[in-house]
Amino acid sequence: MQLGCSTILYGGHDLDVALDRIRSVGYSAVELCAIPGMAPHLKLGESAAYYQDVKSRIASRGLVVESIGASGTFGDRAKFLQVLDAAVAVGAPLVTTGAGGKMDDDASFKEVVRAVNDAVGECRARRVKLSVKPHVNNAVYDTDTACRFMQEVDRAWVGFNYDPTHIWRSGKMEVPEQTVGKILDHILSLRIRDVKGRQTAIGPVEGQIAPNGDLNLPALVAEFKRIRGVRYAVLEIVGTKAYAVAQVDDVIQRSFDYFQPLFA
Repeated sequence: MQLGCSTILYGGHDLDVALDRIRSVGYSAVELCAIPGMAPHLKLGESAAYYQDVKSRIASRGLVVESIGASGTFGDRAKFLQVLDAAVAVGAPLVTTGAGGKMDDDASFKEVVRAVNDAVGECRARRVKLSVKPHVNNAVYDTDTACRFMQEVDRAWVGFNYDPTHIWRSGKMEVPEQTVGKILDHILSLRIRDVKGRQTAIGPVEGQIAPNGDLNLPALVAEFKRIRGVRYAVLEIVGTKAYAVAQVDDVIQRSFDYFQPLFA
């Protein structure tokens, strides 16, 4: 399994800066973010020429588009369809998103399932899979709700964008390396970082840089290596938007130096 990096870390900088820095460290793939106000590296509703240019810029660095990061767009159908079309145009096999909804609310959970199943036809038509992140305070937020979710959606086109820091902070005192095996076959994409504490908020950047947090990352990586079909483990750290380029470089370099030997 190779390492990738989300462009969200360079949310305050343009796409070329993000691509250059990510590749210079040694990452092999990117989650290309289309998140207005947070990481607007891929614009929606643009011309075919625009997407061809983005695709070429990524390929020229020897990088692969692991997915399109589209948090916050799933609830807007028109915008989500634009995300899917953009994914096709740049050659991304996945769109990653949170499903939303409210935790421990059955009506909200059922509405999330309905919305996901309504989107499957559009995903199938474009041959782009939907990778949903179990997320703190969402309807799908821990391993139990993830298992239930997978029983009610089309598993050919829907799976998980698995980030163990959300499982750790779910409020259920889960130990993710002990529970991830229950949904291992449904993981489509991986997000890696550390986390300090079990509070709902992820906390400062420094606590997200491995191995500064509380996760048993070697044990987690051993489990991740059992996943079939997932080629990239992608670094996703939030809170760096206001950082200077050199500061973000330091974050992704230190993270790479820790994770690379584990995944090798």
